[in-house]
Amino acid sequence: MPACRYCGQETGGSAFCQNCGAKVEEQPVIPSPIPTINQSPVSPEQFPPMPSQNAPYTIPTMPNFYTPGGAGGILAGNIIALILGVITCCFIVPIISIIVAIIGIVFASKVKNSSNAAEEKSNRTIALVMMLLAFAFVIIGTVLFVVGVYQQYGGFEEFWEYVSEKVEEAETSRRSKIAFGMLAKRFF
Repeated sequence: MPACRYCGQETGGSAFCQNCGAKVEEQPVIPSPIPTINQSPVSPEQFPPMPSQNAPYTIPTMPNFYTPGGAGGILAGNIIALILGVITCCFIVPIISIIVAIIGIVFASKVKNSSNAAEEKSNRTIALVMMLLAFAFVIIGTVLFVVGVYQQYGGFEEFWEYVSEKVEEAETSRRSKIAFGMLAKRFF
């Protein structure tokens, strides 16, 4: 039986090593020369010995392939954190949450392609930590926004009045620029 060229374990005739999971590549068969009339006959010593009748028979087993689980919940959580970070990106703290959520998305997508349990656990843990950090930054950013509104304007009603005034000023300024442009076109 062929042995794994990586760990030396016998493969039992399977396509993959049962010990390390490496693909067993067949050794190239070197054809023996065709005997001619002038060659001597083959003697029994030239053949490998047959296994004895008393040797235990081993049943070949299927190799244990590692199939990682999905990271759907963690991936979805990081995407939600990213969206919330984009919605609340008025301050620097939610922008940090966007970066952290993107890192979490990258590691959550690596979970499905993990080659072993340790790598899957590492990717899953990093993705989970990044998701939690992203949500924490979104919450901190939202709290800082609310506190800032109350400190600066005394509440949300005053804040919306201020925003409405600024929008109205911008609209008036835009209208006057349009009117001036039309007037300038007429005379020039």
